[in-house]
Amino acid sequence: MYRNCKTLKSAVLIVSLFLLAGGCGKEAVEQSSEDTGTVSVEIAEQPPVAGWLDVVLPSEAVAIDASGENLWILTSQGFVMRWNSSTREWFTVESDTPLAVTESPFALSVSGNGAALLAQHALVVYSGEEVTEVIFPQSAVPVDVCVLGEETEAAVLFSDGSVGVSNGSSTELIPLVESSEKTVVGDLCYSADVLAWMNTDGTVSRFEVTESLLTEMILPDSTNSVHLYGDDLFAGAGSKVYRLSETDSWEECFSGVITGENLLYTDAGLLTFNNDEIIAAGLSEIPEKTCILNDGTIWSLARGGVTVWAEIGTVETRLPDADVQMIRYRMAGQTGSGSTGGSGIGTADISFGGVFRIYESVSSRPDPFSEFPLTSRDLRRSLADLTIEELHLVGITLDPTGGDQAMVEDANGVAYVLKEGTVLRNNTHIAEITGNEVIVVQEVTVGTEDGPGGTTMIPTIFSMRLHEEGGL
Repeated sequence: MYRNCKTLKSAVLIVSLFLLAGGCGKEAVEQSSEDTGTVSVEIAEQPPVAGWLDVVLPSEAVAIDASGENLWILTSQGFVMRWNSSTREWFTVESDTPLAVTESPFALSVSGNGAALLAQHALVVYSGEEVTEVIFPQSAVPVDVCVLGEETEAAVLFSDGSVGVSNGSSTELIPLVESSEKTVVGDLCYSADVLAWMNTDGTVSRFEVTESLLTEMILPDSTNSVHLYGDDLFAGAGSKVYRLSETDSWEECFSGVITGENLLYTDAGLLTFNNDEIIAAGLSEIPEKTCILNDGTIWSLARGGVTVWAEIGTVETRLPDADVQMIRYRMAGQTGSGSTGGSGIGTADISFGGVFRIYESVSSRPDPFSEFPLTSRDLRRSLADLTIEELHLVGITLDPTGGDQAMVEDANGVAYVLKEGTVLRNNTHIAEITGNEVIVVQEVTVGTEDGPGGTTMIPTIFSMRLHEEGGL
């Protein structure tokens, strides 16, 4: 009986290997129980892994905004970049105007057809291939810019409460709101043909564009921001959000901080106004701005920089021409909860939560896969005793027939070769090797045996990257 069982197990293994070699890939394969009497074989596809990824920029980001499938990023040195979720490519926005590199622009607003960029003395409007520059009078102090609707008609809010509009290719602003005795503070927001902004005296100005009607009302105590979404006006005060009712009274409606259109930051994670389900968790600080693109990726700007919630490999997080010459290490997020909630692991639609650590390095070794130095051999350790944190990536070789390898070094300069499937210390293994990075997965145990829900294994993702100009 034992021999028959052993023979049956061997047969099942051979059938499985045959199916894999025949090009079945990741598709589920099931063998009918009528053919074997007792055995069915399934090859299940693993759900993708998603989490917060750092975006490496040429300089510090000062503003982000998005519309549809386009995300725009403005940096302190005047670089303007755009990510398109359909083509999955970065584009550097160029123009003939010197503003983008000379006047330190500080605000950005995006529509489906372009964007408006605001600096201290001028406004630049991008509309398709056309670029228009509007110069302000020396006495004007701009505060914020907002694109009106899907067109690239931009409204500029000034510190004296006046608003001007850039219409088409005109190089002058058309007055929309006259100057008032109030001093403006905060951002300019727009929705449903209405503009709104805060004043330093604790009031909010609300301007109906079609009716040319300006009204003011007192804000709740400690209000630090106002927002328009649909036909509603919201006020953010600390960790509370108020909505203006039809009777012109403020009613508390949410707990959290508004960080973008229809997006609310809470301790549990990000959620939308019309759905209390967490869509992404693990931001280490309250973001200044968050945006969602059509493909579901979520972009966040905070003091620590720009991060994106996405599946591994779907977003290029190192922008073209980014000059990163040193190792960069930062924890960009914590584990997130999926649609099932609670456990921290979700369905394939939401995927896993993850922690991403980005390593950037430059290789000076002309041939990183040359013979190991003799002086280093005595210091070599078993791969099972090495942790991912103490390794530095110096080279990668790709083999079209399989067997891709990555060369790493430890702090003593001792070289090691990693392959897909290599096991390291702390439940860590090499998941994938690509042309410029090594994807590492570490299983981390969260929770306690005595706590609610017990313990759960969460995948933690590491990306060790080569610099593009590493000389490999």
